[in-house]
Amino acid sequence: MRSSVILLSTLLSWVTLPVSGTAQERPAAAGLLSLQQSLVRVTARFEPSVVAIARYRIADNNTTPGGPNGRLFPDPDHPDFIPSEYGTGIVIGSPTAPDRRLILTCFHVVRGGPISRTAGTNARRPSRLSPPGGSAPPTVGERLHVRFSNRRGCPARILAADPRSDLAVLELAPDDLNQAGLDPKTLTAVTLAARPQPAKGQFVLLLGNPFAIARDGSASVGWGLISNTGRAAIMTGDRGGPDHSIHRLGTLLQLDSRLKHGTSGGPVLDTNGQLIGLTTTIAPRDGVETAAGFAIPITAPMLRIIDTLRRGLEVEYGFLGIQPDDVSSGQLATYTGSFRQSSAARAARVFRGSPARRAGILTGDLILSAARRRVHSRYDLMRQIELTGPGREITLTLWRETTRERLQVRVRLGKWPVPDGTALVSSRQRHAPWRGLEVDYPTGRRRFVPASFEFPQAVVITSVHPGSPAATAGIEAGDFIEQVADQSTETPAEFFKAVDSRSGAVLLKLLDGRNIRVAP
Repeated sequence: MRSSVILLSTLLSWVTLPVSGTAQERPAAAGLLSLQQSLVRVTARFEPSVVAIARYRIADNNTTPGGPNGRLFPDPDHPDFIPSEYGTGIVIGSPTAPDRRLILTCFHVVRGGPISRTAGTNARRPSRLSPPGGSAPPTVGERLHVRFSNRRGCPARILAADPRSDLAVLELAPDDLNQAGLDPKTLTAVTLAARPQPAKGQFVLLLGNPFAIARDGSASVGWGLISNTGRAAIMTGDRGGPDHSIHRLGTLLQLDSRLKHGTSGGPVLDTNGQLIGLTTTIAPRDGVETAAGFAIPITAPMLRIIDTLRRGLEVEYGFLGIQPDDVSSGQLATYTGSFRQSSAARAARVFRGSPARRAGILTGDLILSAARRRVHSRYDLMRQIELTGPGREITLTLWRETTRERLQVRVRLGKWPVPDGTALVSSRQRHAPWRGLEVDYPTGRRRFVPASFEFPQAVVITSVHPGSPAATAGIEAGDFIEQVADQSTETPAEFFKAVDSRSGAVLLKLLDGRNIRVAP
């Protein structure tokens, strides 16, 4: 950001010098002053929607009231309070309650914080730190506190979080807002909309909480340029395994700024005041720089993730079911086809029963495009597939060397396997448990994926509630259900549609050949 600040200071200093009177200098000076006024207006208009986030820990011996005015110590409302970790967030609206306010931020800012239980018995990961209703503070552990531009603040809890996208949404309990003297209707929510990819060289404004100096509620402002788009970067500790960050695949905006600690989760705005990204202080994939300037773009795929999180749901990613590798320009030249691109991806292996195999993709097929976007590498393919999400169809353009033909296939995607022990948080489930059963896509949980990586045409049972009709019938987690009363079920939506219409005992056919009748 320093180079941009120096540039702006130099330009504005020039503007304030006496004008010699030439016709060319006056319009230029007026244009720069107009730019400055635009930046000031955008900052003033957006600042009420920016919050400072504090994360701190309460120990057992600090939970007894006894601080000033009977408050707990440490007291996040005290002027001298400095959190152990801090970041930035943006006020957004709820899709289910127009007057409700949520906070959008980066996952690494709030990781380890208390989890919401507003969904009651449907909470996927109830936390001992947050009682039902969310109004009483936890007695021990990590806590989150949000400070608004009006200098008032209140506790917050994680409604949903997705470590793969580094995005999280926080919930503000009505009792906490009331106690802080905050009316949700007066908190300005940002309008979220998918934006086109910004151009290189475009000016942007950045608001945030660098080094926690905005903990009084007054966001700090900076500006910079869009240096590049579609950049790849990783989270600290991300080793590129199967639960890698989606940003390893080239999703990010690169800024000409080295973002300071505490600015993660802050808005990236264009000069019209439109939200085009969310800053995140993560490192580039090659590891040459540290704390480089990157931002998560508010594109249609990212907006799908945000909308999922603010509904309290698990974010799901698409899965094609192939092992892809890269085809370089030299390798591509050895094929007999005529290609308008310099490189591509190749299906090095196609797994049995996978969406790819069922769509007709064969081992050795080149993948030239996905959803009409050229595929230059396996990362391009993986990014497009994963961000599309499961259950959706995507069109792929292939080159098959054995028959020397160009093909188009439509694939209905599966779900990327979620590993056990993931930091993913969801407060709600898409479907309430049926007779004690919870199900997912056959590849929805990695521990249930067969060692052969064959895709069963069934749903997998992820949980069986003790004492439920399903448990009484002898069903266990890890069993696969391929039919409900002679109806095939390959997705959770298909399963629940089949069972919800039945009130009596229901016959389930399992993949291992068993037929089990589940009583009401």
